[in-house]
Amino acid sequence: MAERRLASILAMDVVGYSALMEKGRDELLRALDQVFRSSVRPKVKAHGGRVVKLMGDGAIVEFGSARDAVLCAAEIQEWMRSDSIPYGFSEQLALRMGIHAGDVTASAGDIFGEAVNVAARLEAAAPEGGVLISKLVADLAGSSLPLTFRNEGIHRFKNIEEPLHVLSIVAKRDDFASKKKIPDAREDIRFAKSDDGVRLAWTAAGTGAPLVKAPAWISRLDMDLRLPHLAHFVRSFSQSHRFIRFDARGNGLSDRDIPEITFEQMVEDLRTVFDAAKVESSAILSMSQGCAVAAAFAARYPERVKGIVMVGGFPLGRAKRHTQRDRDRAVAMQAMMKAGWDDDYPSLRDMMADIIVPLASVEDRRQFAEAMRDMVTPEIISRYRKVLDDIDVTDILSEVKAPCLVLHCDGDRMHPAEQGRLMASHLPNARFVTYESASHLPSANDPCWPQIKSEILEFLDQFC
Repeated sequence: MAERRLASILAMDVVGYSALMEKGRDELLRALDQVFRSSVRPKVKAHGGRVVKLMGDGAIVEFGSARDAVLCAAEIQEWMRSDSIPYGFSEQLALRMGIHAGDVTASAGDIFGEAVNVAARLEAAAPEGGVLISKLVADLAGSSLPLTFRNEGIHRFKNIEEPLHVLSIVAKRDDFASKKKIPDAREDIRFAKSDDGVRLAWTAAGTGAPLVKAPAWISRLDMDLRLPHLAHFVRSFSQSHRFIRFDARGNGLSDRDIPEITFEQMVEDLRTVFDAAKVESSAILSMSQGCAVAAAFAARYPERVKGIVMVGGFPLGRAKRHTQRDRDRAVAMQAMMKAGWDDDYPSLRDMMADIIVPLASVEDRRQFAEAMRDMVTPEIISRYRKVLDDIDVTDILSEVKAPCLVLHCDGDRMHPAEQGRLMASHLPNARFVTYESASHLPSANDPCWPQIKSEILEFLDQFC
């Protein structure tokens, strides 16, 4: 009798099987038998999987857990890369793999369904020794895996109706080599004092030309490398720059018990950090409200700004926009933040995480929401939100002489792409680029992130 169930499917095959058969059929079959007996079957069993069928050059494996499927695939490929595999064949053997999750139908010991078909398509597209997984599998597996994933973008596969967001598992050796180059800024937190006596926590990672980040939304420096909206920015740009960032007044590790918060103070706090880091002039990376802060800073101190990258920015806060709906939302959001910021799941913070990084995994969004609780108090976030809603820099944008790269996702629900277009249209030396995404701040697995990263690096190169 047929049974339907949810499963994670791992499809694998041998790279170049037909050509290898011509070089020695019996030797190849003995080598493959050794591979399956020494690695594949034991690791599948250890992770609670079931080898459904062998197909000469490959296999279909079923798991009840996406996490187990991903870990098993990574471990098998790591074993295949080892220097002393006892399979006694003249050629180096390599596997490629694909993993997808979904409903399957089990009948007479076999399984059928879209999850099997998609896993097979991913396997066929995987590189030699590689593993491709769908984003659904990555979301189900969670972010606590001891693995690194690389975003491979959106792909269409034959006979699969919907396009698929694909990631690859980064080999441990490559991951270790790349991480060795990434400075860790968590232990280098310093404090600068603003003109009105507020202590601002700041840090720097990497070497090279300075790149100063204007504060975006809320933050806490010792959490930056764990959160989906910022970790990949820090890791990417600290490899080529001295990447300087700080917590805005009222949140994170900066002073929270402060008498007032104003947009004017935010601009001057940026100057304070420039001075503390001994930066005479620099490019600025800005996101969300940080774009308006960076623009105001550049208009006031033109000699200190070489260029500005703006991601998801807006020149007009909600309270200054032209529709009553936006103005009503500004008032409602301020009240909700003061009254419900500390709520348990599902909270206002969860909603914010879903809007800011909608393409991050479910687990990463949940972690982001919990981290926001530790970044700022309910009373401060309400006051902070009011300052952001009252932003209006349209009158001073014409004074910004530095070149600006204005980037915006076309489906941004926090601040629509029209705000980015408005920002760029008032800047005398700006380039406006939109991306197909629902993100406010793109996470590392957002399909548009590689394009955004490349665009930013190309823009920054002119200032190095």
